[in-house]
Amino acid sequence: MNYYQAFNNKVLFVDDEELILEKIKEKLAGNNFEMYFADSGKAAVELINEINPAAAVIDLNMNDFSGIELIKIIKNKYPDTVIIIFSVYADSKIILKTFKHNIYQYIPKNRIYKENGYQVEVIPAVKNALEKYNLLKENKNLKKLLMKGL
Repeated sequence: MNYYQAFNNKVLFVDDEELILEKIKEKLAGNNFEMYFADSGKAAVELINEINPAAAVIDLNMNDFSGIELIKIIKNKYPDTVIIIFSVYADSKIILKTFKHNIYQYIPKNRIYKENGYQVEVIPAVKNALEKYNLLKENKNLKKLLMKGL
C-alpha cells in the first residue's frame, strides 16, 4: 500500500445568493484549488456525492436547508471534509452552535466586502482548510501502513 495520495484541492461553495457565488468565482479565480458551486442545500448534497470535496464553504441561512443541517449531512458521509462557515449571522449563540459541529472557521460576510477581503479572509482560510484535510488523510494513511507493518 502506498501512503501517498493525490492532493485533494476540491472546494465546494454553497450559498443561495447567486451574486455571492459569482463574486467568489471572480475573486478566487486563479488559485490552486478546484471550485464547485451549489446554490442550494439540495444541490450541495447532490454535488458533494460526485466530488467528495476536501473543504466546503457554507452559508448558514439558505432557503431550503439551514447551514447546520447541511453540515450534519456532509459530516455524516464525509467526516474529514473541512467546513468553513460564511455567513451574515453575528449572533454568538448561532456561531457557537456551528462549532459544536466541528467546523474549522467562521468568516463573517461583512469582512469580505472590505478592500481585499477575499484575499485576506477567504483565500487563506480555504488554503489552510485544504492543507488540514490533506494532512489528516496522509496521517490516516501512514497509521494504516504502520499497523500493517506491526
